[in-house]
Amino acid sequence: MELAQLKYFVTIAETRSFTAAAAQLHLSQPALSYRMKHLENELETRLFDRRGRRITLTPEGELFLPLAQSILLRTDEAVRLLKEHLGIDVGEIHMGCNPTVATYLMPAILADFRKEYPHVRVDVVEADDVELQQSVQQDLLDFAVVTAPGSPQTLEVIHLGAEDVVLIASPGHHIARHQSIALAKLADEDFVLPIPPFNIRVHLANACRAAGFEPKVIYRAGSVEACKSFARQGLGLAPMPSLTVRGRDREGLAVIRIEDGLTRDLNLITGKERSIPRVATALLERVKTSVSEAMTYPARGGNKVEREPDPEALPHDERVTAESEAPAA
Repeated sequence: MELAQLKYFVTIAETRSFTAAAAQLHLSQPALSYRMKHLENELETRLFDRRGRRITLTPEGELFLPLAQSILLRTDEAVRLLKEHLGIDVGEIHMGCNPTVATYLMPAILADFRKEYPHVRVDVVEADDVELQQSVQQDLLDFAVVTAPGSPQTLEVIHLGAEDVVLIASPGHHIARHQSIALAKLADEDFVLPIPPFNIRVHLANACRAAGFEPKVIYRAGSVEACKSFARQGLGLAPMPSLTVRGRDREGLAVIRIEDGLTRDLNLITGKERSIPRVATALLERVKTSVSEAMTYPARGGNKVEREPDPEALPHDERVTAESEAPAA
């Protein structure tokens, strides 16, 4: 029996599909089926029940799966430890973050990280706060960047800072002349919002309700860039974390600060009393520093960015914060 056979078996069992497993393993489906048949012959038992396109594990397959997974895990760990002993940084890092951090901050962070750790593989999982927290708690992720950690009793939480949520619009939109505006003035405006896992819509909805109205959402899109394109075409106002509209990312857009001070926090979470590999710690430290430096109001160092007053906007004494559902864009 070879390790490759165990890997093939585990992949089929986890995907419940020979087609999906073959694609993941970069094999043809007939080749994968042949190798699984060879393994079953070697073990003198069937591991899968094949009923049409449905694949299920036999009782023997259910018994064999955790053993095979354990062998593969121990093999990977043995290779990692040996290479670390030889001074070669290797391994895998599993981290999570919301989509805007993944899109606008992680590429530069990973490019810098790769210079020092070229042999380390990094999986970046994009999801909402609830899913990321659960994955960290279940040890599926080494760490994650979230907006609002919901289970501090089981998580170590490091506050990275806060950033403004701004409104973007076409330069021809009638509010584009404002540097900032009170939400109460926008009750009759059309809004463009992203769909999950971009839950910044929750922050906007709560802030609008606090200002006395329900936002009129005309368009929804599946990505931040799509929302920006919609806004650029004059289809409505879109709320965006400020990190998504910096430098070239704000081309063709008017960026208007919300006078009421709508912000979102970013936090780094790890499992409480859980150690993570040395290379994961190295990436965690880079993420912690880079994200904090990117915030309007960093948690560690940096200067607060002052808002410029808009003489045409009415003063608004009540600071609006979004304290509801965990995730944001």
